[in-house]
Amino acid sequence: MILDAIVDAIILNAVQIALFVTLLSAFLAFLKILVDPTSPFLKRRHAERIRYSLLLGIALGLGFALLGQYSQYFILGVSLSLLSFTLYYYLLRRTTSSFYGLRLPWVSKEAARGRFFHFSTITLMASFVLYFFYQQVFEVRLGTPITLLDLYILLFASAVSGLFALTIFVPKVDLLFRLIDDYIQAAHHPKEGMVIELEDTDFPGIIAGTAFTPTEVIDAFESLRLEGYAERQPDPVLGHARYRIFSEGVIFLDASAQDVTGRIDAAVRQSNIAVDAIDARVNGARPLESKQLSEAVKQLQALRKKMQRLKEEYGRLLPPEWEAAASKRIHELSTGIHEQRVGHPVVEV
Repeated sequence: MILDAIVDAIILNAVQIALFVTLLSAFLAFLKILVDPTSPFLKRRHAERIRYSLLLGIALGLGFALLGQYSQYFILGVSLSLLSFTLYYYLLRRTTSSFYGLRLPWVSKEAARGRFFHFSTITLMASFVLYFFYQQVFEVRLGTPITLLDLYILLFASAVSGLFALTIFVPKVDLLFRLIDDYIQAAHHPKEGMVIELEDTDFPGIIAGTAFTPTEVIDAFESLRLEGYAERQPDPVLGHARYRIFSEGVIFLDASAQDVTGRIDAAVRQSNIAVDAIDARVNGARPLESKQLSEAVKQLQALRKKMQRLKEEYGRLLPPEWEAAASKRIHELSTGIHEQRVGHPVVEV
């Protein structure tokens, strides 16, 4: 009798239990993403966008609720599609997967993983907002047996949970390729047709002066391996992992390094142009009004934040002389603005 009562209670509250388990699974998977050994600047970049994903998810949930009964079919289709694509992508990203030959070569791993993370946030919020409105606004009692709508909502929430569990940030492998190439050029001086072998004991030297972690270096080497430019060697001599980079891989790393160098040069040039524009306004022939000076201060603050992000992202790859010169110019401009704002409160940059 006691067992029957427990079973009946579980059946009557199946919706609540299933949603609680789904929410708990999504939360634990979300924590796993946050504590994953990923660069701080990459985490913050996604965290800054997450608030827009939350707002969009709430808006979609409200929109689904207004669609009425027909929304359940749309929700089921979206949830199953998202879950299917994520499972497919997850299988292709596993380094031991036998499905890797089915990969889509034009899909960027970094871009796809980041977008899946935001999709999961949007769909999670939409599902629970929709469920709340059907329970509270349309008064669907929790004690009733599971209806078709409840089942669709559970499928939708389960798909969201799968998205959270299977979505993991990946590092910017192109920057890691540049760091690996720099290390190879400095430590091995490769010649044409030369094969390079590196172990995880070399990783600290590769990422020195950057925010990357050894785990992300392994991800970069695995990316090279999956592209056929390297192979993982058994029985490392000194460390726990050993990779052999073929001569074609060395050429590929050098080409990737040139691409990253071009991006860094472009970022430096844009920052210099922004500093020149502020300098021309502040030190122009006509003195600026208080409102214009305040705008210049805000522009300097934004520029300093941008420089800090460049420093976090590119690390020692940035020209050290540029960083020192740009910081000096920003400080001088800030001082000049302060001198023009006699009698006004000082705004630190």
